[in-house]
Amino acid sequence: MNKRYYVIFSVVMTVFLLQSACTASGGDSMNEINQTNHSSSKTPVSQTPTSTNVITESERLFDPEGLEFKEIGVEDFKKGVFIDFERYKKDFFNDDIISKLKGNLEGIVENDKAKFKVHLYEGSQKESLFFDEENAQFMFNDLDLLEKITIDGREQIRIGVQYAKKHEDGSVENTAITYFFTKNKEGNWLIENID
Repeated sequence: MNKRYYVIFSVVMTVFLLQSACTASGGDSMNEINQTNHSSSKTPVSQTPTSTNVITESERLFDPEGLEFKEIGVEDFKKGVFIDFERYKKDFFNDDIISKLKGNLEGIVENDKAKFKVHLYEGSQKESLFFDEENAQFMFNDLDLLEKITIDGREQIRIGVQYAKKHEDGSVENTAITYFFTKNKEGNWLIENID
């Protein structure tokens, strides 16, 4: 009899351990699925997917995996916005979103804080990302993410932008940033975060 209880106990423990391992593994996989962040950016803190914030829908217009982006060197650098927006125009990436993104990028290039803020949520302090270094110049050259997701019923558009920054000393730094658009109370898309 004791041997029979030992076998039953062993089977129950094995099932329990396997179930725990599967749950832990599945949880990690779900976190990886839910965290569809741009490689050099993070989701806004208020939008970070957690067990209470669930992505219910995701639509990507192109997959950045495998795309090669040209590194801009000193000799290639030209101040301005050189993104071919028409190339990517489709579905949610429409004239409204394009004009707001382009206007914001032009504000950066022109060192015009007022133009930069036109389509930001009121009170945003994101100008520190671009206006802190005196005499810095910017070349916005491509997009690397176009995604519309729904988190807990709230839509968000994520746009990854590749750019080069020319510092006052003449050196050029290549980097990327993500724009997060959400709708305001009136239903208009605005830039909620830049990260």
